[in-house]
Amino acid sequence: MRATLKDFPLFSIDTAFHPLKDEEVTGELIEVRISSMSFKNFDFLEKKVSFVLECVTEKPYFWKLLSSSAEKIFFCKKESSTILYFNQTVDCGYIKLYRFRPSANALLYLDETVHASEILSEEYLYNLIDTESARYVFKAWNEHKERVTSLPTEFVEGRMKNTSVEKAMIFSKGDGCVVCGDVAQCYAATTVGDLNSAFIMKLPVCKEHLDEARKFPSNFSFLASLFSLNMDLDDVYKSHKIDDELIPLVHETIASELNGSIGMSKKTQRGWELWINLSSGWKWLLRLGSFTDYAYVLFEPNVKKERYRADSAPDHPDVKFFPMHEHSSPNRKSDIVSPSFLYGHPFFDLKRLRDVGNDLGA
Repeated sequence: MRATLKDFPLFSIDTAFHPLKDEEVTGELIEVRISSMSFKNFDFLEKKVSFVLECVTEKPYFWKLLSSSAEKIFFCKKESSTILYFNQTVDCGYIKLYRFRPSANALLYLDETVHASEILSEEYLYNLIDTESARYVFKAWNEHKERVTSLPTEFVEGRMKNTSVEKAMIFSKGDGCVVCGDVAQCYAATTVGDLNSAFIMKLPVCKEHLDEARKFPSNFSFLASLFSLNMDLDDVYKSHKIDDELIPLVHETIASELNGSIGMSKKTQRGWELWINLSSGWKWLLRLGSFTDYAYVLFEPNVKKERYRADSAPDHPDVKFFPMHEHSSPNRKSDIVSPSFLYGHPFFDLKRLRDVGNDLGA
């Protein structure tokens, strides 16, 4: 016997649109938002049917938008409830059901020109939609999304393991590209946070739409354009390097976090060189040009050869996530070149620097 709906939580769509005014929200925007989140992000929700996503709104305006665009509307006589039905799509393998739970004094809105099919009960509706074909579509959609997002997911997981990133969101469509759904060979990404906690937003794109993304001042603006929104965050996130006036603060902070002391610093044609002296006699050299031109180098006491290096030099195109990479033992036969998930910003990369130092006994 299937459990009743009251045993399962409904996902409220309202919180996703808190920053927006009601008039900025459209039915299409609600659908795009929920679809963009549908892969993996709702796995934590217990569900009455595995491929049915139960959504709810308490805002009459949102209910009006949804009822106008729903593929089907059901009125369940036993529960006196109205349910909006949205079918599975290539972007969302879930069947989505929307309910209205109005706040105090709010009235139920249903466009009188939209016909609602009368059925006996909600249980009858579940029996109607719980089909082998719907299960197959959901399974095939999940398998396809796993393939499409495997590389972006590997990259994000690498960032979460090696940097201060703790949360991530990957937006994709169809075969990958968040704009057109074609195969994504590139990505646009933005990270917000500090040396303790950060969030990464990743947008897989095809080559054509990577060029389009580069026309925007920031990836936030690019993402907002996909939802037909305007966002005033560009001045905050368009920097591609650490400003010179912040270098002393970065030097002091990272030295302290690594339990070391500030060493020499100088500015060169390729950016800043910051030395950090560890109490063990090991030394870090941080070369900070830009977030796409950097190197972190670790030296043993009284040894000129580098013991470890992570950098962005484009000299290992065969390594995943080129050009970022790491050398386990630079300039030695035993050297292993591996993918790097670093940013070129020490605040985000501090975790990896600590781990390397601990592993090598620095």
